[in-house]
Amino acid sequence: MNLLVSLFGTIILAAILLLGIGTGLLSNFFKYDLRKHLIVTFIISLAIALIIIALSPFYETVIGLSVNNFFFYIFMAVIALILGIFTFYLWEKKKQYDNILRGLLYLDFIPVSYGLFILSAAALSPSFIFDSANMSFTVTTFHLAILIAILLIFISIVAYKFSDFIEDYRITDYPIIYGSMMVIFAFIFIVFGFIIPTISQVLEYPSTPLTLMPINAGIALLVILAICFGIGFLCKKRNNRLE
Repeated sequence: MNLLVSLFGTIILAAILLLGIGTGLLSNFFKYDLRKHLIVTFIISLAIALIIIALSPFYETVIGLSVNNFFFYIFMAVIALILGIFTFYLWEKKKQYDNILRGLLYLDFIPVSYGLFILSAAALSPSFIFDSANMSFTVTTFHLAILIAILLIFISIVAYKFSDFIEDYRITDYPIIYGSMMVIFAFIFIVFGFIIPTISQVLEYPSTPLTLMPINAGIALLVILAICFGIGFLCKKRNNRLE
């Protein structure tokens, strides 16, 4: 259990940092005051907490649909890839931060973080015991949801306050940064699909053989890769024709 808690606890922290730092940097860059930034962050944090709490009675179903399901990771990878490509497209087309692009930049990390929060909370539901050499206590799903929301607000405020310092080292535009990260996360979700379902099954049932993924999942992956290569080829051909 300690290994499982460490794995999904790390994923939760990564999702909090991703979404918190992302919203904090954007709010400062767009010259939002702290009050407006707090409203945006509070709405996002509250929505995450409520969704986790609402899904907690159905954690076994959620685990089957997310943690142990290779196609969940492929679905999240497709969403991340679409958002990344669309972010690139809007920036290359407009070269300015209009309301649509601003909203998209705030939206980019939300589906990825939601996916990470939900699968991690489901894996740790309905409660888990935190053990160390000096203490031991039980954390319920409700406690976990509230903790995620509080940490997200805290990280977002810290990122907002220190974003001027970070801006001094930013070397390219936010749509390029965020779009690139979404493409990277698309591949990360695919890697998760290879690893996490097998690891969770082995941890729960030690006699389970260690395998990468089922044959049908491998076929689906090949189809998705073929579609991505096809889209890339068509886009390249179109750009060459326009030149």
